[in-house]
Amino acid sequence: MINRLELLRNEVDRLIMEHQPYNARYFINHLYGVSEYCALLAIRRNLNPELAAACGMLHDIYQITGGTTEQHAVKGAGEAEKILRSMNTYSEKEIAVITTAISRHSKKRKYHEPYDELLKDADVMSHCFYNTDYGIIDKDAARFDSILKELGCSFGE
Repeated sequence: MINRLELLRNEVDRLIMEHQPYNARYFINHLYGVSEYCALLAIRRNLNPELAAACGMLHDIYQITGGTTEQHAVKGAGEAEKILRSMNTYSEKEIAVITTAISRHSKKRKYHEPYDELLKDADVMSHCFYNTDYGIIDKDAARFDSILKELGCSFGE
């Protein structure tokens, strides 16, 4: 039997191919990367890795379904809620955790709840590790450094 995270991934894959076939490589790479980093950080932070992975899979859903980057976090939370409700496998509390994290993931300079911070950190990790030759964007540098310290790593030294 297929589990709900795989059902969610199948739905996201379908939406990518329907709305963004020419950008599929980017969205698949980014969403799956963020989802996996979310699971890793959830384990480290004693949070639910499956719930965290769902946050990562849906965090840029508004951009996939035709929206722009402007207000994509807040608008994406609404899109994510529709998807999660249609699946009928997530509780009200889980939907609230996922959609709140998505709505706040662009506010990387402000501290929020644990799943919100986890999603922000996973998003930064994905951007920073996509191609290490690109360097770290200034706005992500402090957060990335903090994540690496938490994981007992260093980068570029």
